[in-house]
Amino acid sequence: MAFKLLEMAQRRWRRLVGAHLLNSLLVRGLRSKCHAGHEGSEDADHHENWCELVTRAIQGEWPVPTPSKWTREAEDGLGIHNKPYYFYALRAEEPYGLAVFVWREVDGLIWPAGARGATPFDSGDWWFGKIHADRQIDSKERRAAFQKWDVPLAEWQADFKLYIHAHYSTVGCYIKGCAPATGNQLPGNRFAIINEPPNTARAWTWEVRVPHDLIAERLALWKVYMTDASREIYLEYVDELYKLSHDSDDTPPADGDGTPPADSDRNSLDDGSRRRIHEWVEANVVTVPDKGASIVLAVNEAIAREVGDG
Repeated sequence: MAFKLLEMAQRRWRRLVGAHLLNSLLVRGLRSKCHAGHEGSEDADHHENWCELVTRAIQGEWPVPTPSKWTREAEDGLGIHNKPYYFYALRAEEPYGLAVFVWREVDGLIWPAGARGATPFDSGDWWFGKIHADRQIDSKERRAAFQKWDVPLAEWQADFKLYIHAHYSTVGCYIKGCAPATGNQLPGNRFAIINEPPNTARAWTWEVRVPHDLIAERLALWKVYMTDASREIYLEYVDELYKLSHDSDDTPPADGDGTPPADSDRNSLDDGSRRRIHEWVEANVVTVPDKGASIVLAVNEAIAREVGDG
């Protein structure tokens, strides 16, 4: 009897907050063309070559991000000056529609003390007033509330667990984008975020911002989700890149140690890199049908299954 009670408690705890490692799943996506250039988008000019961005993700390359004018405005308003990459914690969110990447935080690496970068809402939507409160809030109050709830990266997972425990019956409800069921998710303020329309899930989805100078070797790409057709297009791109690198006498060869070509040599790909990319795609790219399926829904359902709540 005692064993069964312990097993039930462990199962409930797993359903509530997920396994420890899975709490560190960070999600980032490429926007479909119909959403490119919207306020807060980091890819306002869309993706000149989305296949190149997929390759960089697989190769573990993190060039300095080039935010849109909307992102720069939000960063200036909120006081974000560390050139971060933006992720959502444990769930994908519209308007991701071209491809979705899921990373894990690497175990054992310690974030520098004082490095902040996590909030229980989307920072861009917060700054531009797309996240509504129960009264009017000016830009000064929005900045102050953001800075109050901007969690240190070394502590965000613990705070995230407490947030889930306080506001959801299971972590699966959060992953689905449900509004917090209990209380005000930002206690201590003189206002409350509305947990119903016109707000969307971006008002209660945790955002994690990793500064560019801290991101290398701290995140490991886990899965990439795309359509069947996009997968085929991407592999054709990889093979063509390899072919072009051998057809052109002007293309610098890849490094002898097998490291990926530098940004300046992006039009080249050695055979070893090509094979490794094909193997990685075979093992880790998850495809959804080209019609009648949502990549975002597939990602969230997969994450829910992984944490035992799907």
